[in-house]
Amino acid sequence: MVQWVKGREPKARNAQLLVLLTDRRQELLSQIRRSLAERQEEFQSRDAPGSHGWGAAPEGGLTLAVVQQQEQLLAQIDAAIGRHKAGTYGRCVSCNEEIALARLRALPFAQRCAGCQEEREKDTRLP
Repeated sequence: MVQWVKGREPKARNAQLLVLLTDRRQELLSQIRRSLAERQEEFQSRDAPGSHGWGAAPEGGLTLAVVQQQEQLLAQIDAAIGRHKAGTYGRCVSCNEEIALARLRALPFAQRCAGCQEEREKDTRLP
């Protein structure tokens, strides 16, 4: 778990953000592996006639959807790590201000500060 210290210089903040990203990435990878291993065990234990694998079972389809969602989050985390390497992570793509640490803890792949994200969402809701 990352210890957040207010008022730290940008270098320390960047190091904390990288730890946040890599921890979240590792957590997602573990969840994906666990889900797939559980479904594989279930598939191997199934020997009912006419069974077409775990993806054919309702719970298998649900697991597949969860894994796909986790893989999308993993791709977003990987993109955020790429932005970190490029030196742009943690800054809003709209106003270039720092994104609040609380927001990055909640959404480590956030690309906009809360204010700019709200404005963007308002704009997309307009007819």
